[in-house]
Amino acid sequence: MPLLNVVSAAGEAVSAADGSRTSASMLFACWAIVIVLLAMVIIFLRARKKEYALAILPLLIAPAVHIFSGVAAKWLDAAVPLSAGQLRIIIDLTAGLISCLLLGLASRGIADRRTRNGFFWCCAGFVVILTLVLVTNTLTAIARV
Repeated sequence: MPLLNVVSAAGEAVSAADGSRTSASMLFACWAIVIVLLAMVIIFLRARKKEYALAILPLLIAPAVHIFSGVAAKWLDAAVPLSAGQLRIIIDLTAGLISCLLLGLASRGIADRRTRNGFFWCCAGFVVILTLVLVTNTLTAIARV
């Protein structure tokens, strides 16, 4: 049973009151998203669909940045007059914005206009919803204070 104690203690340690940390389930979800998207990139490359593999890469930005945004927020907390939770929200929103902007550029490699537009809007919707979920999770961590 010591493994259960370690797992429960890790889950409690991950949720700090200042919002700089997030729940363990969101970190796990972000890692899972990154792994699945990297697998999709490899599958597209093996299928010789380089334009789709490149177009998927911006989807990695939002979950990858969220994984490390807690550490970055703690570092910036001393230099910026915002709390770590507020900084984490700003970092996550900026990552979502950059991801959507790069999606527009990366999807230009898809030749068919109709396919390109459908691909872009589906991927942009994914990024927007994921960013909203990550920000909401951080806001609830701040509200627990």
